Amino acid sequence: MTRFSPDDRIGVYRIVRSLGRGGMGVVYEVEHVKLGVHYALKTFSLAKGGHADVLKGKFLAEGKVLARLHDPHIVRVFDLNFDEPTQTLYFVMDIVLYKDGNPHTLADVKTSDLEERVVHQWFVELAAALDYIHAQGIVHRDIKLSNVLLNAERHVILSDFGVSRLLADNRLSRMNAEQTIISATPNSRLVMGTHGYMAPEVERGKEATPASDVYSLAVLTIYLLTGVWYMPESKVLRILDTFELPWSQVLPPMLCEDPRGRPSDLRALAKKLDAPPSAAPGRARAATAAEGPRSGGAAEPGRRASGRAWAMAAGAAAAIVAALCAAAWFALSRPPKVKCDFARLFGPEGIFEVSR
Repeated sequence: MTRFSPDDRIGVYRIVRSLGRGGMGVVYEVEHVKLGVHYALKTFSLAKGGHADVLKGKFLAEGKVLARLHDPHIVRVFDLNFDEPTQTLYFVMDIVLYKDGNPHTLADVKTSDLEERVVHQWFVELAAALDYIHAQGIVHRDIKLSNVLLNAERHVILSDFGVSRLLADNRLSRMNAEQTIISATPNSRLVMGTHGYMAPEVERGKEATPASDVYSLAVLTIYLLTGVWYMPESKVLRILDTFELPWSQVLPPMLCEDPRGRPSDLRALAKKLDAPPSAAPGRARAATAAEGPRSGGAAEPGRRASGRAWAMAAGAAAAIVAALCAAAWFALSRPPKVKCDFARLFGPEGIFEVSR
């Protein structure tokens, strides 16, 4: 992979600085030498071999489709080209920087500092973005924390369509995989994505679909809410009932083992979170109960206070519930072994082979 240094030129762009790197290339801040405008430029180096010309054609064809996407929560791609001297393909995109002038993604966020309303906002924004690209016939295929940028207003911007697949062309997925892995053996095929986020059917080697993105969004959201990585055998879903919003009605269906059982209308699904919370005690409501009633608050309909005995019983019950919730939270939020296991078994980029 060709590395560029500050003041190097690629096409009509001057390299300003490196913003980050991933499994498929490096992202740079660049300046258009004639316009003086700054953008983000992501490079994709072609592997040597017989597929280079095909890869180039597929990359350019996909880029033309991505350049037509216009959504406030998707990074806008407006230029793509091939640099002959370095044999480098590149996208040019709007640059998304945080308040400090540097790029930040959801991977930089401390979940312990997040308010539920912020996670709700991000979920709604990402759901709308995915609905939009799916309607355009595109599957992102790599929804994860580090592919979601934060702008200066703390809105989320979905990025890194480098492994996305056009639904109209079933061959693109395999070609993109070869771009990273270089080649595929006759007895295996390559699967792309990031472990921990990948839908089970994709891990088994099946083609990614919009339902695969839905699964990944659920995994990402659960982590932001709880600080715990979801695994099918884990009990993290039980924590969803402790929140103010009805996440337990929204996220579990997105994790259905059968992709046909996952919801396809994410905007409609997100609207369920706008409904009044259910009667089940949420985390915020349990904390309020433990602190005691607010002054001037009305008694809950259907209940009658019975003096000191009722207050003591209610306080004791609230304390027990709080203690149980705290114990469960501590057990599930300690440094998860799941993260370490993923890194050890599958590597940091999550690209692996599935035998036929």
